[in-house]
Amino acid sequence: MLKKINQLPAGMFLVPMVVSMVLISIFPNMYDRFGGTSQASFQMGTPVVIGLLVFAAGTSLDLKQIVPLLKRHLPMILFKLFWSSLLIYFYYLAFGSQRIFGISLLSFACVIYSLNPAVALAIHSSYGDQRFGAVYGIFGILGMSFTPLILLSLLTADGGAGGIDWNPIISIFIPLIVGMSLGNLDPDFADFFTPMIGRLLPFLGWNLGAGMRIQDALASGGSGLLMTLAFFILMLPLIFFDRYVTKQNAGIDGAAIWNVAGMSVANPALIGLTLPETFGDDVVAATAIVMMVCIASSLLSPLVAQKLYQRKETVTKGG
Repeated sequence: MLKKINQLPAGMFLVPMVVSMVLISIFPNMYDRFGGTSQASFQMGTPVVIGLLVFAAGTSLDLKQIVPLLKRHLPMILFKLFWSSLLIYFYYLAFGSQRIFGISLLSFACVIYSLNPAVALAIHSSYGDQRFGAVYGIFGILGMSFTPLILLSLLTADGGAGGIDWNPIISIFIPLIVGMSLGNLDPDFADFFTPMIGRLLPFLGWNLGAGMRIQDALASGGSGLLMTLAFFILMLPLIFFDRYVTKQNAGIDGAAIWNVAGMSVANPALIGLTLPETFGDDVVAATAIVMMVCIASSLLSPLVAQKLYQRKETVTKGG
């Protein structure tokens, strides 16, 4: 069975995620029944698993590699930030804060700005840069309410960024710094901890799946499907940017962030709480829409990454 799972795109991540999502959709209170270690390990363990993954990646990072690592990945995150901001700005100019086909400015911004660094980590572990965990924190910022809150505050001229909790942003980098310190102190730490990256992917997938209920996504209805289609089309430039501009990984780096984070499902509520007069009435619908795009993109982006990787390998061998 293990060999068959490994034949699927990011199978050791994707299969546990899908199974966990189906189970939690059928038995929504299955972990509440026992709580304790079971719930902490299989439903609420995402922060722990991500922390360990970032730590393990940090042990393998030579301090001399930081500049080349940023040179590879920073252009992609800056392009994602610029392109998303541009799309949201033009959406606001065209429609303001009104809902169009059930899609509000709040839901549009929360979806377009987001990316799923956990899925990106899984894709890079299979087809990309094993050291991606070292820059996970930079990518992870876009999954939080941080960026859409700032832009929406500026566009609607109401509120500001004063309500942002900076602690989650800072905490992402602490495991990285500890891992880097140990890895540079003694290379044997890297040899010991680096294999942990692949071993933890099933746990990451399972915990992420436990936060995705199919019925919550279906509550978005046609608006969710429309937003999902719009997201995939509007974010295609990520793949093209990687393939033809940075020329780093044949589009795979773009496909790795062609998705929406599970943590972004909470963003409409957080932004609605900060800017209640503008977005308070849009929170429920926006939350369902973000969940729909999160599930669809988490399934599709690994498939696209695998296809791009296979094409890359074919061209390499043919050349």
